Amino acid sequence: MNTSNKRYKMVRFRFETDTGGYIDRHMITDNALPMLKVNQWIETKSLRKPGTGRDYASKLVVFLNHLDKLKVEYQDADNQHVQNFIHSLIYGDMVRLTIKDPEGIVSYSTLTKYITVITGFYRWLDKNAGTNMSFTPKQNHMRAQKSFLYGQIYTYEYSYLVDSVLPRLSGKRIYTKWYTQEEKFKLANAFQSLRDKAVFLLTLEGFRIDEVLSMTLDSYDAALRMIQPTRSKGNPDARLMANELRTVALPAETCDVVNSYIDTERTQAENESGQISQQLFININCGRHQGKPLTYSNYIKRLKLCAKGAGMNPACIRTHNGRSTKAMEFLEHQALYPEDGITDVIIAESFGWNSVDSIRHYRDHNNQIIAKTVNDKLHAKRGLRP
Repeated sequence: MNTSNKRYKMVRFRFETDTGGYIDRHMITDNALPMLKVNQWIETKSLRKPGTGRDYASKLVVFLNHLDKLKVEYQDADNQHVQNFIHSLIYGDMVRLTIKDPEGIVSYSTLTKYITVITGFYRWLDKNAGTNMSFTPKQNHMRAQKSFLYGQIYTYEYSYLVDSVLPRLSGKRIYTKWYTQEEKFKLANAFQSLRDKAVFLLTLEGFRIDEVLSMTLDSYDAALRMIQPTRSKGNPDARLMANELRTVALPAETCDVVNSYIDTERTQAENESGQISQQLFININCGRHQGKPLTYSNYIKRLKLCAKGAGMNPACIRTHNGRSTKAMEFLEHQALYPEDGITDVIIAESFGWNSVDSIRHYRDHNNQIIAKTVNDKLHAKRGLRP
């Protein structure tokens, strides 16, 4: 799409940090001038992962240019404008009678991401832009009044607009959620570096990828085979305070890989780059990024290449697969060996969940091991053949 004549554009800026380095940020400009409030919100999304800020900015700028075509400023938009925008993504421009090419219809996940970005932006404006407005939360079919501009946008339910046209859309991407033993073996042995294999093995112990990438050298006890992240979902960076995040005991095989990585690839990268880092996982290849902390985008590329080499569909692989697989291993053990006392409370504690309700998101209801175990035990109790 030619954006040369668009009022709003996403632009990459380079900033100098207080330590003398540089970081890149994607921001939105209005007729070439940076937008203060808009970019403040985008920066909140960029702090953890710059790629997230870029993704949010790229979608918000599309919405802003849509409003500009309607001669509406974003401060004055209401939920009717959001509905109009979503309809334009699905159907095309009904005013100019330009219908969407069926081959170009956006996916379900993309549509829902646009809704997430827009509603998140207006929710942030409500809390941070000093509007002094009062908002009426949506209850049942009641929505905020028209004068409550930001509130009526972020409290409005737009998902039905997407769901109503599901037959016309490509649908959600189907991801692999749980690895089989064979898939775990193939992936673990397809990585080209000890570092990437170590990261993968740690995700198989139930860690989120963000937790793995936050690990530091002093959070790993090779002698006791214990490790602890310094950052986790919903928790601040524990390096700034006492680390109260969960500690996990590791298998000897996983520690062997981590130890080999530290002694070889990591040590060599530090020596060659001259950078001393406390992060456990760093960039090991020669170049300007050598010695710097390993990023999510760097690792996911290698994971997908590895999956392709192992004969799996890279598009269906996520870093969260390891955590889901570990949760099901707990549940399988719970069904097979109830005498071990692995309760839902213990599982929740092991995964850092505040509630046992979180387990349900990780259950594989088609798990054959659990199905057969339950069947065998029921028949044994009744004196029947399994």
